[in-house]
Parts: sequence; structure tokens; C-alpha cells
Amino acid sequence: MPRSRVNVLREIARERIVLLYKLAVEQARKGDYALARRYVEIMLKISAKARVKPPRYIRRGYCRSCKIPLIPGVTSRVRVRSDGSVSRVVVSCLACGWMRRYVVKTSGRG
Repeated sequence: MPRSRVNVLREIARERIVLLYKLAVEQARKGDYALARRYVEIMLKISAKARVKPPRYIRRGYCRSCKIPLIPGVTSRVRVRSDGSVSRVVVSCLACGWMRRYVVKTSGRG
């Protein structure tokens, strides 16, 4: 396949990934978690097939365990923990209990 065709297919895949993520979040807000989970599963299959890495907000926006979109206060709990000089954002899935920790860069004091 010519390179330009591959780039066009990947661009189409990126657009569909973003669209499916938006639909999944919308369905999760309505309470239809089964359909939201299915949208995320389709999104992941498209990204794997087209070899496209989803944007960071999408990669961090769903539970790796149960595939439900993480919406703070609805399907996830977000806490900030500081351990000495390192701060972390801890995102917990309310459906399955899965936790993800992100290190937050803090500005140097002094």
C-alpha cells in the first residue's frame, strides 16, 4: 500500500477513535454502561488494527480493567496524594475498583 494511503487510513481511524470515545462518554453519563463499554472496545480494536495511538486524554479516559469511560464523580473518583516531594493523582474506577496513579510535576520551591 502506498504511504499516502496508509496516512489517510490512519487519519480516518483517529477521527473514528475520537468520535467513539465521545459517544462512550455520552452513554456513560446517561447510565448505559454496557453500550459505553462496547464503544470503548470498538475504539481499541480500531486503534490496534490501524496501529494508531489514541490521544493521551483518551488513553487515560477509560478503565483498563472493565473498559468503562472514566468520568469524575460518575464512574471514577479522583484524589490528589502528596508523598513528600512527589504528588500523585489517583484515579479509581467506581465500577471495578481499578486504580491508576499519575505523577504530577511540582514546581521547585526555594
